[in-house]
Amino acid sequence: MSRQNVIVLLIIIAIVGVGLRSYELTARSLWFDEAFSWRLIQFPLTEMIARDAADVHPPLYYILLKLWSVVFATSLVSIRLFSVMFAGFTIVMGYVFVNDALRSRRAGFMAAILLALSGFQIQFAWEARMYTLGTFFVLLSSWFLLRAVRHRRVYDWLFYALSVSALSYVHYYAFFSIAAQAVFIFGFIVVATKGRLGEIIQLRTFWLAVGAFVLIVALFIPWLPTFLAQNSQVQESYWIPSIGGWSIPDTFYRMLAPTSLIPNHVGVGWIALAALPMLATGVVWLLLVLLVRRSVQRLGTVHDAAWLIFLSGTVPFVLSIVLSFTGQSLYQDRFFVFAHLFIVIGLAVLLSRIPHKAIRLTLITLVSVGFLFAFVSYWAELEIKAKPGAHEATRQLVSQLQPEDKIIVSSPFVYFAILHYVSEDYDLDVRPYLYSETGKLSHFAGGPILTDEDVVGPDIFEESSNLWVVDTTGFGSSKLSLPASWQLLSSEVFPEVFAHQADVFISYYTKD
Repeated sequence: MSRQNVIVLLIIIAIVGVGLRSYELTARSLWFDEAFSWRLIQFPLTEMIARDAADVHPPLYYILLKLWSVVFATSLVSIRLFSVMFAGFTIVMGYVFVNDALRSRRAGFMAAILLALSGFQIQFAWEARMYTLGTFFVLLSSWFLLRAVRHRRVYDWLFYALSVSALSYVHYYAFFSIAAQAVFIFGFIVVATKGRLGEIIQLRTFWLAVGAFVLIVALFIPWLPTFLAQNSQVQESYWIPSIGGWSIPDTFYRMLAPTSLIPNHVGVGWIALAALPMLATGVVWLLLVLLVRRSVQRLGTVHDAAWLIFLSGTVPFVLSIVLSFTGQSLYQDRFFVFAHLFIVIGLAVLLSRIPHKAIRLTLITLVSVGFLFAFVSYWAELEIKAKPGAHEATRQLVSQLQPEDKIIVSSPFVYFAILHYVSEDYDLDVRPYLYSETGKLSHFAGGPILTDEDVVGPDIFEESSNLWVVDTTGFGSSKLSLPASWQLLSSEVFPEVFAHQADVFISYYTKD
């Protein structure tokens, strides 16, 4: 296949992936995490970074999103398209990485196709969050790593260090992927020298790797005090539930067949079905190590690329499980979006290696159709059009708002989304306020993006005669109770897409 045909085919695959991620991109209401992203980039750059430091994430995503917004504004479609764009880059990078790793265009195209169709990857490309920026840098750094250990060139190691440094400033969970790469480098050096210390010290790759990680550490040191403070904050209070008996199998189930529901764990048949994706992934890893290792070695490469794929897909799970059992729980499905890349890539590599053409094409077609069917089923399950949430709640409120009315929101978990819609979609003289008796929020409830101008207290009930109150029952919140002197005139409910977001209510009150 000519270089031109490769580029054309890769562009087509990327367009399909971007199209799936862009379909009705704004149909789902903005939710709290995305609203956090939107609100944070409203602040000047230095203040934005300082406020981010009071949260639990590194700043690179927000910096790039802010630069993006300078050109493309801060509408919902704009900030979500930033994630979709990097999802497209991830698909392309999946091809580049696998093609170079296995010296196989077929495997590269198969990886790009499955990444484009993966429902698990698609659902995190929908959000105005840092996940697709992270998936891109995970694959980019993995590609530079392979080039570095194979060619032993200084500039490959430099690019590896820079891409890893960027990754470390995207999401802290990427540290687990970086750890997988470090294990791979250590294993490569040990195998290359048979563990002999004298040979290790003389090995060029060893010193280049040391230099790369010194640079990585040096680039992260300015942020290290902030990271330690954020980590301490997480240890003191965070919302992630403890890991349970079915947490791990359920994660693998959702990776294969995304769902907002909990798989059935009752009955032998249902238990087997719930555990099947985890067992299937184990088989993929076993076959990858046994079958691909030999074929890669026959190509004359310096190391076995299958081990990097294997480690990148397994080490993050192992580390997160160990840490979750020994300290603060870090086990959450979406944090495995980086490791999931390599599960998909492992499957793609195995499918591309099937020697019989008819069987290979049949299985590739079935798996690709299965991935697409799983995504379409997930989309249908969400019933997005029947769950308009905060977006429709804001529209209905604005359509009924009178000049003397005031708006208060009872929960920070919906306040910033309502503020977004009011600010971006409507030109109002009145703005919503967050009701809070203390005027303070915890870091995981939006504290770092709250300003004094956002908050009103109990005085609002004395100063107003007509109030619109926006409530949510999501995230453990409950509806606000107004003083007895206030009479409820109307109330409407707008369900959100995901169960943890529950419902948004708009209620109109007047004072007796």
